Amino acid sequence: MLAWEKVGVGDADVVLVHGWQNAGSTWAPLLDRLDGSGHRLTILDLPGCGASPAPPDWQGATIDAMAQTLLAFMANRGLERPVLVGHSLGGAIGLAVTLAAPEALAGLVLVAPASTSGMDFVSDEQFESLLRPTQAEKAALARAAFHRPLEPSQLEAVMAVVDSADPTHVEGGARSMRDFDIRDRLGEVAVPTVLIAGDRDRHVPIGHHVDTWRGIPRCGLHVHHDVGHVPFWEVPDEFAAVVRRFLDREAAVG
Repeated sequence: MLAWEKVGVGDADVVLVHGWQNAGSTWAPLLDRLDGSGHRLTILDLPGCGASPAPPDWQGATIDAMAQTLLAFMANRGLERPVLVGHSLGGAIGLAVTLAAPEALAGLVLVAPASTSGMDFVSDEQFESLLRPTQAEKAALARAAFHRPLEPSQLEAVMAVVDSADPTHVEGGARSMRDFDIRDRLGEVAVPTVLIAGDRDRHVPIGHHVDTWRGIPRCGLHVHHDVGHVPFWEVPDEFAAVVRRFLDREAAVG
């Protein structure tokens, strides 16, 4: 069972899937700016995050496992062919969803998605610290997500969400992102897609985002300059404008 909430009214559904060690609450800057967009927004907490219960072990929090959980959630909630907006790990889950069930989505917004060639830019030592991070390592990783530093109160709120993530989620997400090499399947992504990234992303190098974009047919690309891994926090107005254009275009086509 996933914790979720729905906001907005309209004829089309949008599902927002947050990133690793985050929760649905981290989408707040985007929700404020999509209000009145004519879309029904479903915001959920992944297993082991926010108010959603943790899986029994880390295998229940891998990309593929969470994609299946999300497909079941969509079916149970009557969400037919929504657009999925996925950040970081959530972007990888979105790709796994559309590869597993090509008709499930109407569109895909990949926001600084997890690398589709695995974590080939992370050393073994760095990876071990991701599996069971100390408090100092969590804080350093959270700060590194932002090229433009947050206000102290904002960083405190982010850390509260990060700290609440269950260890099963942390380990399952890290292990599956390391193994997430789908380069040979990107050509199978058949839904309209846009990839949005920051050129100062320190979590996933911009070259990896460009490689993902190149591999997906019909994929748009928008790069925010002087922005890190979380563009909807650093440049919320510009980010929301890109998302709204994509949603409006897909609504018009649909």
